[in-house]
Amino acid sequence: MKRWLRWLVALVAVLVVGMGGVGAAYALERQDDGRIEADEVIDDDVLISWETVVVDGTINGDLFASGNTVVINGVVSGNLLVNGDVVTLNGQVNGSVGMAGKTFVVNGPVTGSIYMAGVELVLDPAAAVGRNVIFTGMAVLTKEGSAISRDLLASCAQVQLEGTVGRHVEVDAAGLDIDGTIGGDVEARVESPDAEGMPFVLPGLGLAMIPSGLRVAEDAVIGGTLTYRSAVEQADAIRSAPAGGVVYEQVVDSAAPEVGVRVRNWVTGRLRDMITLFVLGGLAIWRAPVLLRRLADHARAALLPAAGWGIVVLGVGYVGAGVLGISIFLLGILLAIVTLGGLAAAAFGVGLSGLATAFALFTLLTAYGSKLVVAQVVGQALLERFAPAYADHRAWPLLLGLVIYVPLRSIPIFGWAIGALATLVGLGAMWLAFRAWHGTRQQPAPES
Repeated sequence: MKRWLRWLVALVAVLVVGMGGVGAAYALERQDDGRIEADEVIDDDVLISWETVVVDGTINGDLFASGNTVVINGVVSGNLLVNGDVVTLNGQVNGSVGMAGKTFVVNGPVTGSIYMAGVELVLDPAAAVGRNVIFTGMAVLTKEGSAISRDLLASCAQVQLEGTVGRHVEVDAAGLDIDGTIGGDVEARVESPDAEGMPFVLPGLGLAMIPSGLRVAEDAVIGGTLTYRSAVEQADAIRSAPAGGVVYEQVVDSAAPEVGVRVRNWVTGRLRDMITLFVLGGLAIWRAPVLLRRLADHARAALLPAAGWGIVVLGVGYVGAGVLGISIFLLGILLAIVTLGGLAAAAFGVGLSGLATAFALFTLLTAYGSKLVVAQVVGQALLERFAPAYADHRAWPLLLGLVIYVPLRSIPIFGWAIGALATLVGLGAMWLAFRAWHGTRQQPAPES
């Protein structure tokens, strides 16, 4: 199983923003009620951030939507980039979809691909994806009647396939049920069958979990080869014959004799993370305590919009670095041709070194600075509630937030979601703070 599945969807924002880009001006910044009515036609890119977003009209451009509940009933002629708790697509998207959030229910056509990092992706019977589906999170469910024209790649707890996948399926999951049609090969890494064999429901999610292991129903159709990797063979659970046969590759579970080593490595890793964040946090408290508190205030005042802006900042940052790198390279070639090489070396040297410095700073802010902002928010909120006397202390809010964040970040699947959310919220807060600062600088000085 390709290990890049575990982190591929973490770059979903980069991929989707890179496909369409953001227009020079937004046709819509915010509706009074977060709605685009059925008779509205907007010939531009659209940005909506509201608690409840409902799009019934037509958008001839890209749609950037952020809200607790997002419902798309209309038509989006470009790409859809959405951040929300529950997102429902009943309409049509003529581009690709990038989703970060809890639940995404698709019950309409998507011309391009779907990239999602979240809890649950559901393809209802009317869902039709023109290209690929790439997912990381908790669960994927494709219902009977749904269709994915090309490939499905998923790294999650469970996958249930009742619809059609035109080409190949690659899955890294605890449990995999196949009861639909797969046009090509299936490559899966699954856990051993659960001896208990009883599904359960995750509290607060309403998500019914399937037992671990592989199950292929009698009515399932696999047009290629089924290759699965597991600690034990599960031939009895394969009730239909794939056209290309079945290949079993045993995965040796060596966890038992290495428990001590694994625990030691886990503890060492968490201590390393804690020390790194404490050192950087100490520098922030020492050199920029006011800035850190200001960033935390922006995150607390607009948590969901900050997460939405974080997706945009992450995408623009990495895609922008790639575009600048290509531009510097082309400029160097042009100068080499025009000046016979006289200025090419300077262009490459100055341009690439400056880009490398800026990219390193952006990566540092993404990997660590964003976590410091969120830790400050969490620590300050807890101290304000339970120990108000320490809430305004210079160091205690950040230190408390880090002590809470690092253990939570180490929890499988849930910890990844916590880290991704902290990254988006922290980056978004930085952008909101910069925008507010820039706005004050643009205001004319008061007349004397």
